[in-house]
Amino acid sequence: MRVAVLLEEFNEHLADDLDTSPRTAEFYESDLREFSRFLEGRGVEAIEDLTVGEVMEFRNHLLDSKRKSFTVYRKDAAVRRFLNWVRTATDAGFDLDPIEPVHQPLDQKIAILENEETERLLSFPVNRLDDARDAAMMSLMLDTGVTVSEIRGVLREDVDLEAAQIHLGRPESSHLAPRTLALSDETVDELRGYLSRREDETPELVIGRAARPVTTSKSLQNAIYKRCDQVGLWRISPMVLRHTFAVRLLRRGYSLGGLRDALGVRDTTNIGVYKKFL
Repeated sequence: MRVAVLLEEFNEHLADDLDTSPRTAEFYESDLREFSRFLEGRGVEAIEDLTVGEVMEFRNHLLDSKRKSFTVYRKDAAVRRFLNWVRTATDAGFDLDPIEPVHQPLDQKIAILENEETERLLSFPVNRLDDARDAAMMSLMLDTGVTVSEIRGVLREDVDLEAAQIHLGRPESSHLAPRTLALSDETVDELRGYLSRREDETPELVIGRAARPVTTSKSLQNAIYKRCDQVGLWRISPMVLRHTFAVRLLRRGYSLGGLRDALGVRDTTNIGVYKKFL
């Protein structure tokens, strides 16, 4: 089947997908048009002729174009989602699975948010309890690099708003090392606003519906996606917020050892991906 025909069908699929915002669908359509033009330039018109080589060449093309990593990751995500859809939801006979090798980090490039992007992410109105929760949660993630898995186990007592700090790494709820990190004035204000709206006695800092503890990390990830859709950003993964925290520390003069401690990482294997920011 022709790539161009499949792209049209995929665009229709995105338009009907309730989990894809119209803005995301618009971005993906533009990104995949670029991918299609790239393939045409290499004589690939049928999906059956596509190989991992062309996919990796497109990634390298994006990297060489000196665009923001944020944009590169979005375009790469669009290609991966399209190819996975072709493989699993069509009769195109696309047997090759290029998703796994392409899923590795883009030459270990780190996607982060710049200041204007974090401001936009947190620009949604805070009118309800869930608004206040999400604003506090994302501010906390940007301030501390806490993961969505770890944040589910953080208790109210772990936060000292007067001292503007938080204790992370409870052994019973986290595989990361214990650490105490400072909070910005903005995050303290967000947490105060969120906690002041709460009328429950649930000990967890972040709660779900009916004032119950959050049972899955996926629900918090979806909350971030919801806010991205709301403010017109592509869907940012929680790891992007953790990367943003890490790079901010390095820009302030932290060493890789200091970064390791701040992230609570026991194994230093992956810290090396941040070397370029020193």
